[in-house]
Amino acid sequence: MDASQDLREFSLFRDLSEEELGRVAHLAILRQFDRGDTIFIEGTPREAVFFIVRGLVKVEKVDEEGREHIVAVLGKGQMFPHVGFFQDRPYPGTARAIEPTAVYAISTSAFDALLRRYPPLAIKLLRVLADRIVQLQAKLQELAVYDSRQRVVAFLRHFAEEHGVPTPEGIRVHLPVTHAEIAQAVGLRRESVNRIWNQLRREGVVEGERDPWLVHLDQLE
Repeated sequence: MDASQDLREFSLFRDLSEEELGRVAHLAILRQFDRGDTIFIEGTPREAVFFIVRGLVKVEKVDEEGREHIVAVLGKGQMFPHVGFFQDRPYPGTARAIEPTAVYAISTSAFDALLRRYPPLAIKLLRVLADRIVQLQAKLQELAVYDSRQRVVAFLRHFAEEHGVPTPEGIRVHLPVTHAEIAQAVGLRRESVNRIWNQLRREGVVEGERDPWLVHLDQLE
């Protein structure tokens, strides 16, 4: 894999010159994970910032009662974690690969130095973080006011819009997450997700017998 070419795909680095991008690529270490592999654990010292070039990653947090909640599912072109820059903060959650995944890791000290050296990067990073805050606020609102079906539909819509591939028939979505994981993400029981998913299939909103699925966003409600 060509680190410079891969990192050019990230909006954060898109405006860098070839020389500048080469300096970034020199800091990046390619790491590959199989499905289920842990990338980092919540509460451990933050050692690196990760940039996904292939695959999917879920980020989980444990609440005060010991229950796990999926707070994000991230794919190609996204970076994580989104907090702790210029501060010695531990990882805010646990990150695991949902499927075979490749990321570039840049050490936190090197990345912080990079942001200080190139102020435009810091400005772009602030935009990325602002977008992330908006997404989290929307998710909290959905969990607060949506009923069970609306929560599953919202998850499916967000996933399809971020990771799906448009086709004349609909959005083709590779969804390598289990119903139990969807339940963790939307605050429901697995049995509720099973029931709602089967309803969506009977209604023709979701087509297919197994992954990948064909999703009709215009029918999601």
